[in-house]
Amino acid sequence: MTIAAEHVAPEYVWTASNALVFAPRGMPPASYQVLLHLLGRQEPGGRCLVTHGTLAAEIGLTRSKVTRGLQHLGFARMVWKEGNGAYRLSPLIAGFRTPAEQLQAIGAMDDDDRFDHPDFQERYEAQIEAYEEEKQAKAAERQRRL
Repeated sequence: MTIAAEHVAPEYVWTASNALVFAPRGMPPASYQVLLHLLGRQEPGGRCLVTHGTLAAEIGLTRSKVTRGLQHLGFARMVWKEGNGAYRLSPLIAGFRTPAEQLQAIGAMDDDDRFDHPDFQERYEAQIEAYEEEKQAKAAERQRRL
């Protein structure tokens, strides 16, 4: 590795990706591109420090597609937003320094944050429905104020 590339080289992590079998049907194609990119640039423990603009430039998508992809990864409980430019992959797919660290993080998860449920598809669809209802309610409120 050259000195110039050292600052961008990710730390190698251990992960078990078999939980990806629970990826819900109907996610936008951008979700998968964003997820793969986040898996590759994560810190140990699944933390990803990256903006929508950076993701868009690195993946070759528009910012709006990156935003929608991240939104659906959130609906699926695969990625959580921690703040501006900070995301965390679910421990079910995040990379850790050791398998024991991953198992400990998975064991500490709240049941509602897990996406490896038999009803993962229904939970994903319910998240989308709740979001759409909230969006419609906000639009109706804006119309009432006019």
